[in-house]
Amino acid sequence: MVDCFDRIAVQMTEIALEPVRLLGQSAALVAVTLRTPSGGRRYNITVSKLLPAGERAAPVYSWSIAEVTTRGAAAPGGIQAASADHIHYGDPEDAYWAAADALASATRSLARS
Repeated sequence: MVDCFDRIAVQMTEIALEPVRLLGQSAALVAVTLRTPSGGRRYNITVSKLLPAGERAAPVYSWSIAEVTTRGAAAPGGIQAASADHIHYGDPEDAYWAAADALASATRSLARS
């Protein structure tokens, strides 16, 4: 039974990450935002494409997190975080997973408070 749940979780993750992968494949996309629920709270994780060396060089990616209300507005006093200005990722998925790790750390800290 666990095997079935594991496969479903992997498939759901693959589906959820499709927009992040498209960010790396499409010149037209500059950012994607995924809304993730966590313990009744909602967070927007945005992965952004940056071109610090110009359009001829490979892009790099950064992330930001914003806790939001059910209507998508910024939650007053909610978690807000972003990758440091000097930290960039060569792959949009790497940026997404770094954001997910940062969110997990922030929510654990919040739970301990």
